[in-house]
Amino acid sequence: MKRILFGIVIITALAVYFFQTQPHSVAVEQAAQVKPATSEASVVNKKQPNEDSPLQVVNKLKKQISLCRDQSQQQSNKVQTLNQSLVSFFVSELKKGTSVSTLLKYTDLSKINQRTYIALLKDAIIAEQKQQLNITSSLNELANWQGIEAIKGFTNDKVKEMIQQLGDNKHNPPGLTLSVPLDENVQKETLYALLSNTDTFTTYSKTFIKLEGSEVISPATLFVLNANKFTPKEFEQAISSNQFTVNEVATAIKNDIPNEYIIALLQQVPVLDAMPLYEKNTVLYNLADIAVSKFNLPLVKVLQTKGVTPTNEPGLFTGLDVAIVNLPKSGNLTLAPLDTKHTQLLDYLKKRGYKAHSGNANEDLNSKGVFFVNDFIYQQGAYINKQDNPAQYAYFSPISKINNNALPQITEPDNSDVALFLVDLKQQKAQLNNKRQNCELLQQQLKDTEQLHTVMQAYDKVQQVKNKHGSNFVRVLHDIDPVLVNYWWSSLSNQLSNDRSQSTFNEYLSKKEYQKAYEYSLSTVLTQAETDTLFSLLLLNPDDLITTWQNRINPKPPRELTRLSRFSLNHWQALAQAGFDFSITDIHGRDVYTQAASSSVEAVQFLIDNKIPADPSKLGVDILDLALEQSYTKGELSPMIPLALQLVEKFEPNHLARVARLKMFYPAIYQQLIQLNPALKPAQGTELNHYIFDNH
Repeated sequence: MKRILFGIVIITALAVYFFQTQPHSVAVEQAAQVKPATSEASVVNKKQPNEDSPLQVVNKLKKQISLCRDQSQQQSNKVQTLNQSLVSFFVSELKKGTSVSTLLKYTDLSKINQRTYIALLKDAIIAEQKQQLNITSSLNELANWQGIEAIKGFTNDKVKEMIQQLGDNKHNPPGLTLSVPLDENVQKETLYALLSNTDTFTTYSKTFIKLEGSEVISPATLFVLNANKFTPKEFEQAISSNQFTVNEVATAIKNDIPNEYIIALLQQVPVLDAMPLYEKNTVLYNLADIAVSKFNLPLVKVLQTKGVTPTNEPGLFTGLDVAIVNLPKSGNLTLAPLDTKHTQLLDYLKKRGYKAHSGNANEDLNSKGVFFVNDFIYQQGAYINKQDNPAQYAYFSPISKINNNALPQITEPDNSDVALFLVDLKQQKAQLNNKRQNCELLQQQLKDTEQLHTVMQAYDKVQQVKNKHGSNFVRVLHDIDPVLVNYWWSSLSNQLSNDRSQSTFNEYLSKKEYQKAYEYSLSTVLTQAETDTLFSLLLLNPDDLITTWQNRINPKPPRELTRLSRFSLNHWQALAQAGFDFSITDIHGRDVYTQAASSSVEAVQFLIDNKIPADPSKLGVDILDLALEQSYTKGELSPMIPLALQLVEKFEPNHLARVARLKMFYPAIYQQLIQLNPALKPAQGTELNHYIFDNH
């Protein structure tokens, strides 16, 4: 008997153990199958286990996508940091004596966009040059300068007062740039005082205060910009005890200071072949390049006698490139008539063997024209068409041309420091790019899970149907999904350029001469552009313009009613009180219910209360489509549904497709919906809608 009892106890214990542990083991198995969301959104989860509902799958993907978005800014900052590290590396290489041309040869190896690579290299060139100068970002320097009154409205006391008012933001107040002019009535005593700033004469102030005519402010700059206040002899005598830099000479050249002053200034510059501190995106190597940009041939010749000649580096840029990009243009790349000063300088450079970089260095565009462009300078070049401008073509076509790819590219890593740095940089950027691509894969996986197509796919579908079905294609679009009709109308709206030409009627409206606008509309049929302008202003000023709107002769409907969706119920009510007729339709026959649905439930109820008709037979989405989509996107039954069911009595395939979507992803919402109207229950196997309205 004891053995029997012992056996029963053992069996009972095993049974209890089995039934108590089975749910736990299943839960452990499920937990193992569902991978947790990682802190790094770079890992794309594989398809979720079968026990996950479609909504759970979607929510997990959305969570990962949200994580990706949070990290995108961090990745952008990392890219900026990497780019800045490249600039710093370039600076160190330039200091070591590595040429710009050598650094450019590694463009392909870096896998960085050529334009970006060149821009970063230019930043480095300027940064390296700045390190050789005295530059301050402190306003305190200005406050102590003698002769600061050369700037209009400035005194030492006023600068000190400004510093006190700005407080902690005194060096770089956010969003503030102050452009200041010279004092045209400055006294010579003030200018002589500028020469007395012995320790800070060529200290350049780079702050939010910008001096008209110069990239920087310094006592030396202020003095040179006022050279015309002296005779050439006075100027030469005044500066005889001061040393200047190439920056003051560059400022003088750019501001068209007469050459006799500039030549005197050259005598006071110890290093003439240095690169001036120039504009951020323009790197001209020397004073001769700047003289070329101003077509100052006499000065180019003077500089040549001092050993400074225009740059001539094939694959980088040449003096002839500088001249061509600075030629006067009458339009995009189209040259204006040239003056003698232009042709004289061009001829001078050509005779000295200068060539120009060209977009068609190896072929003459089938002998139809010549195209000059320089990738390093990256300013507007010139295109000379043989047929349109035979004289200029005859002048420019003989110019010897250089291909922008003249510098041989290093595509495989060598043992240089440049190659090692760029390969490492490339690998770091590749890792960031992989994360970005994984985020894009998550987006695509979400679309696939939701069985939704992208906006681009919707537009592609519209074009495919249009090409295939001819004049009946809009009806075909509606049968596929009414949303596609709205996409078609949206594409039409994008193609129609707004007529911005001034008209008498629009001028009346802009000047708020509403009585004149009213009288004009009584006698003249408004254009579509005028109609659209009037409609837009009517919505903002109904009391002033409702009479004009209502009394137009041969009135046109507005192009679209989209603006109504931005207004609150109070605004809709104000429009009604002013006499606005909400039975209006646009040029495609769309009524106001679509915009009301995008505004608020109250706006829809307002239209129903005022017995505004809805046309359920029209093409495009209707209010029930929108209410069903709102239920899906918000994850709750839209309060618009009962109102939509009052307006739409016949349910179409597009409605049932959206109901089927709710059934798959939100079964509880689906049950609420069919309780309101059982006729909305879709047949087994009903295909989900693949397009979303998105206010198209």
